[in-house]
Amino acid sequence: MDTTKAISLGLFQASILPLLQREHTTPRALKKAIGVFLKQGEEEEVPVVNEDGEPLNIDEIILVGAAPVEADEADEADEADEGDEITAASLNSAIQRAVDRGMADLKKQGAKRAKGFKISGGDFRNDDQRRFGWRDASEQLTAIKSVALQRGFDSRLKTLPKGAKATGMSAHISSDGGFLLAPEFSDRIMEIAHAESDLLSRTDSFTTTQSMLKVNAVHETSRAAGSRRGGVRGYWRGEGATLTGSKPTFRQITMEPQKLTVLMYATDEQLDDTGPILEQFITRTAGEEIAFMTGDAIVNGNGAGQPLGIVNAGSLVSVAKETGQTATTVVKANVDKMWSRMHGRSRQNAVWLINQDVEPQLEALAADVGTGGVPVYLPPGGIADTPNARLKGRPVLVTEYNATLGTVGDILLVDLGQYLSVTKGDVQAATSIHVQFTTDETAFRFTYRVDGQPWWSAALTPFKGSDTQSPFVALATRS
Repeated sequence: MDTTKAISLGLFQASILPLLQREHTTPRALKKAIGVFLKQGEEEEVPVVNEDGEPLNIDEIILVGAAPVEADEADEADEADEGDEITAASLNSAIQRAVDRGMADLKKQGAKRAKGFKISGGDFRNDDQRRFGWRDASEQLTAIKSVALQRGFDSRLKTLPKGAKATGMSAHISSDGGFLLAPEFSDRIMEIAHAESDLLSRTDSFTTTQSMLKVNAVHETSRAAGSRRGGVRGYWRGEGATLTGSKPTFRQITMEPQKLTVLMYATDEQLDDTGPILEQFITRTAGEEIAFMTGDAIVNGNGAGQPLGIVNAGSLVSVAKETGQTATTVVKANVDKMWSRMHGRSRQNAVWLINQDVEPQLEALAADVGTGGVPVYLPPGGIADTPNARLKGRPVLVTEYNATLGTVGDILLVDLGQYLSVTKGDVQAATSIHVQFTTDETAFRFTYRVDGQPWWSAALTPFKGSDTQSPFVALATRS
């Protein structure tokens, strides 16, 4: 048997079998239809093969049962099947009718959706139609696995042919075609990511459909005469004097969304458990990990296959420790000097990012007033009240991304609005039973594309003054 024109079992189950099931609702009729379809008008049969390329017989192929019908309908169909001959022409006609009916159903659903909902800004979510009728992500993922294990086909699964690309939503795509994941589930992962990571939402964020985005930026590193805006300069001139020209200088920032992936395994026992367990294991865990990795890259990324983080950026200003300052401490002078190095226009948007180890140091800060002192960080009620969590009027955010006490990055003063981030699409989700087939585990993969770097390439030399300024300020190591 020639297998060069073979059809994989996965593609047959995902894209062809559902159409045959809609026209032939009894096992006997379905078996006849499959037999005719595989001949395809060729002299040699076009086989369906398993993942090892081995041909399967029809009994092995019909592992996904026909769509259920009422008993009286099944009897009538059985009688009709025995008297009607199924030919290649009649089969093709039946498949076309199934496709036409499916398109008509989609048009009706689209018209109904247009009347009942207003879609705006990608916030359209949670309605039954958009979820394809699934109760939750676990129900859909379990149904997908059932098809892969040849245990049955749920008509709510939306199929994709081999090589097809989903647009406007995330998709489950196996190597042989696959199933569209209901958009709500992908959106929920992104919602968790934004909720868990407040850093990404604070950045100057762009979205792109391309693999690369180029952005022009003014190349300004000094406010001295002749350097403003990269070379623009004004001159005082008397009447009739010749004017002197100048021009700005630009640089180009290249952003390439980098791939961030999460791969998890779930045992058959976990998948067979109740929906909330699977929902927690798959959706929440993947979302939290995506959020964590993205936030960590914004602070600590090295720019090689990942975003360039603030700590490694050329525009970071590092404030030296005080003379004689004890190791692993933070003193009020550190805070004052960090504030003085923050660029003036960025102060209103700046936030303090700290490691939790830094909190006791902040709570001990005091400002000298006469012969005594007043707390800098503690509220008026002292330790009995909840800390204000503000320094110089700006919020103090505790993150896991900051370095431990005494190391560069343990306390940062940043304007995240001066950090450029670019994302490409939503979270992409896929599943496979083949990766860990021998251990009865299903692999779930989540992919996210993101890149980022500071708008500023270097710290800024002020017009008057010796200390450079930046939207990103750190305290140097104290050891």
